Amino acid sequence: MLMFSRVLTLSGSPRRAMPWAVGITEYVNAHSSMAASCWLAGFGYPLGTVAWSALVESQAALAAGTADLLADPGYFDMIESAADMVAGPGQDSLRELVYGTPGEPPALGAVATVTTATAIVDRMVDAVGWAVEIAQHVESVIATPVAVLTDVFGTLGTINWISSQPDFAAADASRGKLNADGDYMKKVSGSKGLFIEGSGHIGQLTRIA
Repeated sequence: MLMFSRVLTLSGSPRRAMPWAVGITEYVNAHSSMAASCWLAGFGYPLGTVAWSALVESQAALAAGTADLLADPGYFDMIESAADMVAGPGQDSLRELVYGTPGEPPALGAVATVTTATAIVDRMVDAVGWAVEIAQHVESVIATPVAVLTDVFGTLGTINWISSQPDFAAADASRGKLNADGDYMKKVSGSKGLFIEGSGHIGQLTRIA
């Protein structure tokens, strides 16, 4: 199972940018076999960043799912209508699910936490093993699933942990539980020597469509 994501940073007033982001999500879902969700990035990302994501069985399935869009004038009209709002080139990513069970996308308003770190290439196997172990521990503390995914393209060795909570209050409570768990930091120390120093990053996103 793969997760396809497209990240774009929009400039100008959110009064225009956010309705466009929601609208093109609805268009894609109505005119293709994709089941995309749209997320407004918050902490850890440039202001105005929007991310779309969809689970697909394979890269071939992704290509088949987007084929109709690439021949759809209405889709390109929507893209062109936002040309003056795009602050820079977007970026696509494809991540392979190595731990976790795919399910329905979280509800609107859900808050996702995405933690990313880059493994040292010759420690990749150990790093993935540790990534799954720490995800399982976090699940036991916060009682919420944590998915582990590895980047198929881009920086070699990138590992991602993704979890979501229904709202900001639940996200606060989840973070509080982890901070109060003495075993969590002990397990985090087990990552020493597995990842490139300084490569860790944490971001937060809210589902808007």
